[in-house]
Amino acid sequence: MKISLNWLTDYVDVTIPAKELAALLMRIGFPIEEIEENDRDIVLDVEVTSNRPDALGHIGIAREVAAVLGKPLKLPNLDGIPTAGDVAALTSVEVLNPGFCPRYTARLLRGVKIGPSPAWMIERLEAVGLRSINNVVDATNYVLMEYSQPLHAFDFDTLEGRRIIVRQAADGERITAIDGTKHELRDWMGIIADGRKPVAVAGVMGGLETEVSEKTANVLIESAQFDPLSIRRTSRHLGLMSESSYRFERGIDPVALERASLRACQLILQMGGGELAAGVVDVWAKAFEPARVALRPKRASALLGVDVPVERQVTILASLGLQPRRQEDVIACAIPPHRADLAREVDLIEEVARIHGYDKIPVGGAVTHEVRPPARLEASRRAVGEVLTAAGYFEAITFTFIDQEEADLFGWGNSLKVDPRLRKTNGVLRQGLLPSLLRARKTNQDVGNEEVRLFELSAVFPPTGQESLPAEYTQLGMITDGTLQDLRGAIEAVARRFSGEARLAVRAVEATGFAAGTAAELTLYVGDVVRPFGIMGAIGDAVRDFYGLTAAVAGAMVRFDVLAELGEAVRVFAPVPRLPAIRRDLSFVVAEAVTWEQLETAARAAAGELMEGLSYVGAYRGKQVGTGRKSITLRLTYRHGERTLRHEEVDASVAAVVAQLKNRFSAELRA
Repeated sequence: MKISLNWLTDYVDVTIPAKELAALLMRIGFPIEEIEENDRDIVLDVEVTSNRPDALGHIGIAREVAAVLGKPLKLPNLDGIPTAGDVAALTSVEVLNPGFCPRYTARLLRGVKIGPSPAWMIERLEAVGLRSINNVVDATNYVLMEYSQPLHAFDFDTLEGRRIIVRQAADGERITAIDGTKHELRDWMGIIADGRKPVAVAGVMGGLETEVSEKTANVLIESAQFDPLSIRRTSRHLGLMSESSYRFERGIDPVALERASLRACQLILQMGGGELAAGVVDVWAKAFEPARVALRPKRASALLGVDVPVERQVTILASLGLQPRRQEDVIACAIPPHRADLAREVDLIEEVARIHGYDKIPVGGAVTHEVRPPARLEASRRAVGEVLTAAGYFEAITFTFIDQEEADLFGWGNSLKVDPRLRKTNGVLRQGLLPSLLRARKTNQDVGNEEVRLFELSAVFPPTGQESLPAEYTQLGMITDGTLQDLRGAIEAVARRFSGEARLAVRAVEATGFAAGTAAELTLYVGDVVRPFGIMGAIGDAVRDFYGLTAAVAGAMVRFDVLAELGEAVRVFAPVPRLPAIRRDLSFVVAEAVTWEQLETAARAAAGELMEGLSYVGAYRGKQVGTGRKSITLRLTYRHGERTLRHEEVDASVAAVVAQLKNRFSAELRA
């Protein structure tokens, strides 16, 4: 926002040098990006945050300067403007959607002579980056930069029916904007229409057919308030940006818009003559009621760390137009319409701090704070990261949204979506982390990184099956260029970090997005507790082709919330075994339908207490074992804690295992 020092002094006496003024504005929250000086003026380029639309005009900045310097604010004198006739008898305004347009005012000027603006106005507009067009348009732009209130001037005689209708557009309606661009409107867009057609995209840009030209004699001045979100949607969709839309998107003063309208009429009468119809057509859904916020002076001093006297706090709040009143232990304030950003006590405390001076807050020699252990959830996240980092995985942080095409790859057609009119790509809330991780894998592939292992802990949003919010939870997503065995091992390592009793069971399933015959549904067993845990498998060719991946990739999506509920496992340390172990590898031929989980459970039950461990070695399918059958090799490890085992003892346990598997699954022991 460019501020002309010559212009600023119309509203507040500024006697300090420009650099001191820049430092003052910086101190109260308005950084200066640049100071431009010439023979006639000094222009400050002020950075204005999005929550302070009131400061997007010279009066708003003047109000701040007056408050900090303790000087009066001088507003334009609008008394004594001559009028003739009654505006209500000449035109009318109808607002069909008060939610979109809470207030709309119209004033009418007749007999205006359109021509160039005087040199002083052209100079001021050019100082803030606006070019002169004609005296009427320049007057509206001048008020825009004065009050931060967008206005629009219509050639009144081009309005069908000599009236204004504020409504939603009809799908397919078209308008040519004043910049010459043609636009097709949608039914969710707000427009200004006459009795027949759209004449402006409300709050964004006027129409070419009704713009003020050299032939104009009668001018209707619009000053209104529009819904900020609707203006932003419309502006982005049509690709129309303007100084007006920039301010409407941030919110305007619903009270001062009527004064801004009168100010524009005053300027037009001075530069172009004519007469102003008496009164104003004002359609206001609900008159402004100031919010009431109380500030506790003791709380302000405690929070700021410096004692600000109560009288000083009252003076500061009064200088900002908050009408403070002392009531026992609080200062009651009425929030003015131009300060919608003030809603809580802490907001008022911030106002006291910046006007009193942040530099007056003492700097301590040390900062102390209470040290607490990480919360359970954070500790669980760290534990997952430690295990997977040790296993060679790197943590990824990806975007929450994916494309619809990516969701379809995994069968997520019922995902929650952003309105496509607002977001054409990446508009689907993901139900799982694999699409995002596969994108990251492609990025690594493109820069030559091989053997990539990634994990992410983030929210996912599966639907509930009802018309309600999705069932959000935190998921652990993993991808690896390694084997499915490596992936399962990493998942088991994570689970055992949370419980030494944790056991992972897998069941073969067919799942969209995974290669046929490789997907497995995961179930977590912890003692007697059985919880669905997630899914893993090799990524299917169609998915790999979509992302352009050249290497085979395995992935998993598991429920982090299940792990977090367990808490971190208590680690039990034992001495290194002093006695040797006896290992026996056994290969069994079984039917294809028999799973490793079934074999493992049966073998553990039969082996007895001497068995220390049971592990999977491998599988074989081929002519030697026959069609519909497979050979599974498992390894039994035996050890006694106090003595050396005898082979006879181990032989008895092995025989029991063989007998159990033959009896349960008709397993044949291979030589």
